[in-house]
Amino acid sequence: MIKTMYFDLGNVLVFFDHEKMYEQLSTLSGLSVATIRSMLQENKTQHRYETGLITTDELYNRFTQASPNPFSLEEFAYAASNIFTPNEEIFPIIKEMKKQKIRLILLSNTSECHFNYIFKTYPILSEFNEWVLSYKAGACKPDPKIFEKALKLAECPASNCFFVDDIHEYVQAARKAGLDSEVFSNTTILKKHLADRQVFL
Repeated sequence: MIKTMYFDLGNVLVFFDHEKMYEQLSTLSGLSVATIRSMLQENKTQHRYETGLITTDELYNRFTQASPNPFSLEEFAYAASNIFTPNEEIFPIIKEMKKQKIRLILLSNTSECHFNYIFKTYPILSEFNEWVLSYKAGACKPDPKIFEKALKLAECPASNCFFVDDIHEYVQAARKAGLDSEVFSNTTILKKHLADRQVFL
């Protein structure tokens, strides 16, 4: 029986488009899309941002110093974050699990500006009891540290927990950490996984 359910965020609760992010930042800054992509990928900048090693202010300052156009921190955060669309099919599942008193925890590799944008835009995130976010945890999936932090918040044995993620590597890492996990592909298959674990929706 599942007592605590962990959900990934990207491509599970919301879909995202990194190319749209590059294009919007390019329009805002006056830099080319190729330059934007390089700035985020060089020295693993985006990964460092998602693990909290770089703050939003620091990332903004890097872009303003390199850009011919002036823009505010708010404009920068919006251009970087207005890239999500909801997976509305999963929202009723989350709400029903909440009604069934299942503890809900978000477990995501994400950044401060992306999470803030999603939290403000999609009220479904307020249904969750906890949020384990890479930029606050100081570790990204598949690092075992983030799963250790997540399991400490379960309030039940690991045998009563279940996690879904769209990335197979992260599911494998979760299993190694002792967390029952499956790859998320769509809500129909998710309901079957839940029914197999005595959660009927």
